[in-house]
Amino acid sequence: MFSIPFELDRTIVINKPVASVFDVLGDFNDWDKWSPWIIQEPTCPIKVEGNKGELGHKQSWNGERIGSGTIEIINKEADKSIEFDLHFISPWKSHSKTQFQFETITDGEGNDATKVTWAMQGTLPFFMFFMKKMMSVYVGGDYERGLKMAKEFIETGVVTSKVDITGVVHKDGFYYAGCACTFAANKVSEAVGPAFEKLHAMDIPQPDFVATIVNEFDLVKNQGDMIAAFGYKQRPDFTLPQGMVEGEQPPHKACEVIHTGSYYHIPNGWVTLINYMRFAKLKNNKKAKDYEVYLNSPIETAPKDLKTMMVTPIK
Repeated sequence: MFSIPFELDRTIVINKPVASVFDVLGDFNDWDKWSPWIIQEPTCPIKVEGNKGELGHKQSWNGERIGSGTIEIINKEADKSIEFDLHFISPWKSHSKTQFQFETITDGEGNDATKVTWAMQGTLPFFMFFMKKMMSVYVGGDYERGLKMAKEFIETGVVTSKVDITGVVHKDGFYYAGCACTFAANKVSEAVGPAFEKLHAMDIPQPDFVATIVNEFDLVKNQGDMIAAFGYKQRPDFTLPQGMVEGEQPPHKACEVIHTGSYYHIPNGWVTLINYMRFAKLKNNKKAKDYEVYLNSPIETAPKDLKTMMVTPIK
C-alpha cells in the first residue's frame, strides 16, 4: 500500500558524561523507569531479551491501553549513536526506524554533559495523510516527555512522576476568578507561572482550591489559552479587581487522574487521561472546561510529593 513518510526529532542536554548516558539509554532493563508510554500503564507486561547495549537487545510490550510492539537495537557506535528497529503491532501495525544520537558538550562550569537527540523516521498509510502533522506533534510530545524523564533518571536515579487513574467521577460545580494567559502551547510554563504570581498579588478572598482552567490547548496549532484561578464552592461577596476574569463550572460527570511529582512532568498526567478516555470510549463534554487542581502547595511540599488532579468533563 502506498504510504506517506514522516520524521521527527527532539533534543535535551543531560548533565552526565556521554558514556553514562549511552549505557542507560541502551539498556531496555531501565526503559520502564522513564518511558513516556509505560508511565501511562505501569502494569503493561514487558519482556527484555539479549545483552544490554548489544545488537539484538530487544524489548517487547503488550499493553491493554498503550498497545503492543517490539523495539530492537540494530546498530550502534559507542558513545555516538544507537539505532533501533521499531514495530507496532497494535492498535495498528507500523514499522519505523529510531535513533539516539549523542554529542559531548561542556556545561557552564566546564563539566562534560551530553546532548541527546531522539529521532524517528516512519510512514503512515496513504488514507491517513491528514494525520501526518498530528502524528509528528503527538509522537514528538512523547519523545519530549521521555527525554525529560530520562534526564532526571540519569542525573538523580529517580523519576518524580507517577499517574493514578481515578476514572469516572461526579464533580460539583464551582466558581472561579483568575488571570488569563494566552501563549504558544509549547511554552505553557513560561506563561502560567507569571499568571499565578499576578493572581496571588490580587486582593481577593482566600480560595477553597487553586486551579488552572483550560479554555484552549491545541498542540497541533501550538495555541494555548488558560486561566490561573482561585476556585470557590460558592461565589464570595467581593468586587472583581480590574484585569481579572471570572466564570462558573457547572456540575458535571468527568474523567479524573492524579499526578504525583514535579510540575515539570505534569504532561504525563494529561496524556494518560487522554489515552484512558480513548480506551474507555468516553466522550468530551464541550459545555464544560478541562481543568487541573493543585492538591497541595509547592511552598510547603517537596516536588516529588506534589499532587495535581487533572479533570476532563465527559458526556
